[in-house]
Amino acid sequence: MAKLHADLLDDLIIKAAKPKDKTYTLRDGNGLFLLVHTNGSKYFQLRTTLHGKAKLIQLKTYPMLSLSDARIQAREKSKLIKTEHIDPVLLKKKEKAGKAVDADNTFKRIAEDWLTIKSRTLTMTSHKKIQQTFTANVYGMLGKYPMKEIDNVMVRNCLLVMQKRGALELMRQTREWIKSVFDFAYGDGLILENPITATDIRLENAASKGYPHLKNLKDAGLLLRNLAAYRGSFEVATCVYLQLHFAQRPTELRAAKWSEFDLDNAIWTLPLERSKTKEHMTKAHTIMLSVQAVVALKELQAYTGHSEYLFASRVNDKELSEATIRKCFRNVFIDYHIVPHGCRHFFSTQANESGLFRADAIETFLSHKDKDAIRKIYNQATYDAERRKIAQWWSDQLDVARDGAKVIPIKGAA
Repeated sequence: MAKLHADLLDDLIIKAAKPKDKTYTLRDGNGLFLLVHTNGSKYFQLRTTLHGKAKLIQLKTYPMLSLSDARIQAREKSKLIKTEHIDPVLLKKKEKAGKAVDADNTFKRIAEDWLTIKSRTLTMTSHKKIQQTFTANVYGMLGKYPMKEIDNVMVRNCLLVMQKRGALELMRQTREWIKSVFDFAYGDGLILENPITATDIRLENAASKGYPHLKNLKDAGLLLRNLAAYRGSFEVATCVYLQLHFAQRPTELRAAKWSEFDLDNAIWTLPLERSKTKEHMTKAHTIMLSVQAVVALKELQAYTGHSEYLFASRVNDKELSEATIRKCFRNVFIDYHIVPHGCRHFFSTQANESGLFRADAIETFLSHKDKDAIRKIYNQATYDAERRKIAQWWSDQLDVARDGAKVIPIKGAA
């Protein structure tokens, strides 16, 4: 019985096909052929047309590719050409190129690209913190994998290592940073979706306690008295003193430069590029200086006025390290743990509880961003006069606390 139009070949025919002086073909049907070379090797080919032109598609060799699999591939490629008018050869090349691109788009490479762009809005300290955290905690487990291959479970396993050692707050921040890297990759079309879920209940939540801070003005007075007797560096002691009086971010104060200060007008202008919240600001933040602060700065100027920085390290003429300032806080106040950033929390509590000032003025004093995006657009008030009163009121409060007298709120200060 004669074979039908399709499936003209079988394994016996293919195995029996011997090489000849010239290459020849054996037809199977539906455009599938077996090409027999002079050296005896046998290749499957698909012959078809695309856009009215003949198209030859090379498949694999026999028996690496079986006859049944060759027929399946031939049908799939023929359908792709006839119904979708897609060239499977070009499609394969694009897929291969795409895989090469995906392999190059590792988490580490994309994260470094993201960090480069974020450096426009992040402070140097924040940028360095993310970079060091990724290097120490993330790149080792995720860095080499293409973004498309990383899922939420892989990220979780990475974070669980941090959870195990108790670094819960850093773990929470790291998850947000990783999520931002995936958002960045999604925006660039490198992934189809962000695999990081909104929450992951398998990860512990860090209890939000804020920064360790002074509990009351009495303790602030004790700290200031101990600071007056401090036998360490004058620059370090002045930095701690001003940290209490300014209630500004420690990283911004430590890196303060003399060029930013106008002592005659008692104003410190923090450049936009050094502000932690610069991405939410349109102009530099100004800090009003109390009489006490100006006096302290003029005394400091006699020591470090020749340097670019207020608090210059004697080792490399750069700003003092965070560890140095933290150590001084530990030395001058031993009753319980406090940190430089806690001075902001302490000031905010005291200023708000005093009832003397508007909340908006206090928030502006602290250079906090307005969480209400619409209100932020329309409220451009700087509260300069009120912030100057706040600065003087706060320094007066600290002086009274230092001298051990009863602290009496100043009426009509607002």
